[in-house]
Amino acid sequence: MKKLLLGLITIIVFGTMTLHASFNHSSVETLINFEIPNDYFQDNNFTISPNPSKDKLNIRLPKSSENMTLEVFDVLGKRIHKSTITQLEASIEVSSWKTGVYLVKISNEKESQTKRFIKQ
Repeated sequence: MKKLLLGLITIIVFGTMTLHASFNHSSVETLINFEIPNDYFQDNNFTISPNPSKDKLNIRLPKSSENMTLEVFDVLGKRIHKSTITQLEASIEVSSWKTGVYLVKISNEKESQTKRFIKQ
């Protein structure tokens, strides 16, 4: 949703700029400076830290949910870890993993979210 909104804003701003070849700095500020209520974007994403990491991957869920599935995939799509998270915070030992980029996926029956993790 955030990416879609930012994409639309970019199209509107740059489309308006090309339509008005002669504009000044204050008109650009007027186009860009608008307010969005703080509760418009509720952060329902999980967080991972530290990123990058050598030893541990800490996962924090934004809200309590039963039986969230945690899966980690390497860049080739091979699943290297799978577990169930029942608490708001979980930790995975990653010291034995190869250095590289991994995809961390949290999912349940209703939704799925994926983030990138870098193992040093």
